This record gives sequence, structure tokens and C-alpha cells, in this order.
Amino acid sequence: MNMFRTAMCLSLVCVVCVSGIADEKKGKGKSGVRKAPGVTQRFVAKMELTAEQIEKIGEIDKRFAVRAKELSNQRGAILTDKQKQDQKDAAKAAKAAGKTPAEARKAVQAALHLTDEQSARMKEHGKAQMRFSQEVIGELRKVLTAEQQEKLPKQRSGSGVGEKKGKGKGKKKKDAA
Repeated sequence: MNMFRTAMCLSLVCVVCVSGIADEKKGKGKSGVRKAPGVTQRFVAKMELTAEQIEKIGEIDKRFAVRAKELSNQRGAILTDKQKQDQKDAAKAAKAAGKTPAEARKAVQAALHLTDEQSARMKEHGKAQMRFSQEVIGELRKVLTAEQQEKLPKQRSGSGVGEKKGKGKGKKKKDAA
């Protein structure tokens, strides 16, 4: 009787382990067939992509993954641990309150209580993040159809070439007068 009970226990343990391993393999399969990988996710998450596009977007993601991680680490280095926690708490509270993304950003910014130095560093980081995003979007445009490209964010002006041209024109007018 003891031998039978032991055999049954071992059988049950084996069945549970095998089913657990099978579930893990199924989970890995699902995550391996994502629509779009990390860096590009926010841009193409809701698009219907072909297998070829998914593969090319995966390559884009791999090329930009290191820089994305560096940018994330740089932003993390600007904030203190308390500010990081305040940021998480404020974001969670804003989401629970059903605030719009713009309202949520303002609430998070207010909760951070940045110093002047941190504000300047965050502004520079924001510009670097914007340039990075525009570079990623530029690469995505090479892979996506015209219809899909319309769903991508439009390029913003204000920090870069357009701004410099505006300043240059003003100087020419003053020189001419």
C-alpha cells in the first residue's frame, strides 16, 4: 500500500511538472511573436503588420535598443530615488483618476519637485529623446506602407533646423536695414 501511494505521488508530481514546463513553453512562444518589439512598440502597436514588416521592425528595435537603454539610464540618473517613487505614485494616481495624458504629465511633473539643475537636465534629456524618437520613426517609415505611415506621429518643429532658419532670417533683415 505504501509503495502504491508513493508511486501515485511521484506520478502526480511528474504530471504537474510536465504541464508547468509546457505552459512555460507556450508563454515563450506567445512573447516571441509580438507585433512589434520594445523601442518601436509605441509607434506600431495598433498596426496590422506583415511577417516581413515584423522581422524588419525587430531589426530596427535591435539597432536602437542600446541607445534606448542609455537614454533611460540617463533620465534615471537625473532623479533621486524619492523622486522616482513620487513619479510612480503620481502616475498611478492620475491613471486612477482618469486624467488625460496631458493632465497626467502635468501631475507627474508637479510631484517631482525638480531643482533648477534637474529641470535643465530633464529639458536636455527631452530634446535627446525627441531626436531619438524621430530617428526611430524615420527608420519605420522605410518599412511601413503609406497608409501605415499616416498613423505615425508627425515630426515636430521648434527645436532644430526650423528654429535656426527663423533666427537667421531675422538677422538678415536687420543687416539689410
